[in-house]
This record gives sequence, C-alpha cells and structure tokens, in this order.
Amino acid sequence: MLLTAVLLAVAVWPGCTVTRENYKTLTLFFDGVPDPDAVAVGASPLGPGAGPSAGMLSVHRPYAEDGCADCHDSGLSMTRNHSRVCAKCHEGTAHQYANMHGPVAAQACLWCHSPHESARLHLLRDEDRVICGSCHTPALLEAVKAPGHAEGGGACLECHTGHGGAARKMLRSGPDAGERGAGTP
Repeated sequence: MLLTAVLLAVAVWPGCTVTRENYKTLTLFFDGVPDPDAVAVGASPLGPGAGPSAGMLSVHRPYAEDGCADCHDSGLSMTRNHSRVCAKCHEGTAHQYANMHGPVAAQACLWCHSPHESARLHLLRDEDRVICGSCHTPALLEAVKAPGHAEGGGACLECHTGHGGAARKMLRSGPDAGERGAGTP
C-alpha cells in the first residue's frame, strides 16, 4: 500500500506536463497519456504554436488550453471502458442517432478516440480500418456483399459514420457517400 502511494506520488509530481523522462511512469497509472515522441503530422487545428504538441493534426481543446481539471477533476473514472466524463461536454452524443454504434451508446469513447491529441482527425487513435478491425473481424464484414470490406479495401469512414446514423449499419447517404474523406466521423 505504501509502495503504491509512493509510486503514485512520483507519477503525479510533475503535474500534467508529459516529458520523455516521466512518460513511462505516467503510462503505468493512466490511460491515454500522450507520447512526447509521437510523430507529428499536419498542422494544429488551433493554429501554429497552439497546444502542447503543435503539429498534431487534432488536439482536444481542454488539453491544449491546459484545462486538465475539466476532465480529470470530475470525480468520474476515465478509462477506455468508462469514459463517461466525455459526456460532460459532449452531452447527447450517446443517443444522437436512430442507429447508434455500440461503443458510442456505451460511452466508451476512448476505444476509438485519444483524449489528448492525435496525428489523425477527430482524435482517432489509429487509422479507421485498424480501429474498426479491432472489433469487426473480416468474417463479420462479409466482403462478398460489400467489396470495400475485402482486404486492402478503402477506409471504413468512406461508407460508414463512426457514431451512428439514420441508416442501418451506419451507412452514409447522399450523392457523395463512399467518396468522403476517411477523417469524417
């Protein structure tokens, strides 16, 4: 018990600032700690020089503005399985559409999104095919009915929405369905 308290004190001592020196220690205790050595691509949506790691493609605004307490002092547990703290600002998202994606309805936001910053649009943890493929196996995707599901097919978010939609299987509708950028949720 004492050892745990000492380790936690050491992990929290530097505050919210993540450095190369404290990254490994912080990741032992917390999910979603941004990697200070992550390869940055694109430009920050908050403008040049904005946010902790300018150059990341998407940065969560409270994190960029050093608003750690906005999410971390809420008294709610913030893990990949229970990210209900996200609903504080994103209220209604879990019930926004007629057909909801399971993780969204369960408020498991961190299965797909990084809570701080990402080299991908919309704070996605990885490419959409990688994220979606962690739950939706190739056998489940029936490549015969949907050729885009075949190995090497396009991005999932070209045809599907990430959170939910009016159509079954969260298919996009309209003339540009299937031609949207992979970053569109």
